[in-house]
Amino acid sequence: MSTQTLCNNKRLERLYSSKIKQLNRAILSGNKLLCLVLQAEAEAICQELKHLSPLK
Repeated sequence: MSTQTLCNNKRLERLYSSKIKQLNRAILSGNKLLCLVLQAEAEAICQELKHLSPLK
């Protein structure tokens, strides 16, 4: 795996972690629409991570 790919994976992992934290805050606030949006974003990031690094 190239250095660039590793850097991109780390960036996506941080972004995913941030989205999950945002999602947890949205759940606590009861904002259902925001929860749906953040969940979709987190799922898209997760899929991209799986695509970039299958079978680590």
